[in-house]
Amino acid sequence: MRSASIPFLCTILLTVGCQKQAEPPQEAQAPMPPPGPAPGTPEWKIQNALSAGPAAITANAAVMDWPTAPGEAMKELRAGTNGWTCMPDVPSTPGTDPMCLDAVFLEWAGAWQAHKIPALKTAGFAYMLQGGSDASNTDPFATHPDSGASWVNSGPHVMVVFPDPAMIKGMSTDHASGAPWVMFQGTPYAHVMMPVK
Repeated sequence: MRSASIPFLCTILLTVGCQKQAEPPQEAQAPMPPPGPAPGTPEWKIQNALSAGPAAITANAAVMDWPTAPGEAMKELRAGTNGWTCMPDVPSTPGTDPMCLDAVFLEWAGAWQAHKIPALKTAGFAYMLQGGSDASNTDPFATHPDSGASWVNSGPHVMVVFPDPAMIKGMSTDHASGAPWVMFQGTPYAHVMMPVK
């Protein structure tokens, strides 16, 4: 009796196995989009902007969006109370480069955007903890790299600007060294880039 049941069991197992092999393969399901706001929405821009700085700064920082056309003013996405302003990724660059600026660095940025010489009274600080992409390390107003040149991609860093750019004259401009370096050396917009990772 026992010996007769073994072939019977083997037949059943082989039949089930064959049926399983004959089943068509299941189609792979598309991965679910990551949770969070849809890219490009005001909510996404706020989240992206705040990723530029440490929580102690971003918790009460204002968030401003970039102008959509030359000459337009920036748009407030969130009010702040601590004197810091964060901005989302710059749409015209290939990297992700949100930033958080203190009031002095924001004044510097306004002068730079207006092509005016900054008139700063103290040092200013800014965070770019997602890194950044710049068209040039020498031309403050370049919008694309020179022919044959690459974008200047910097990892997470802190920026420092001084009232007198001559104070940082002579510092390295090597953005690939891993040490602090100067962007826009020899111009009124020179500032120190300090890698943090």
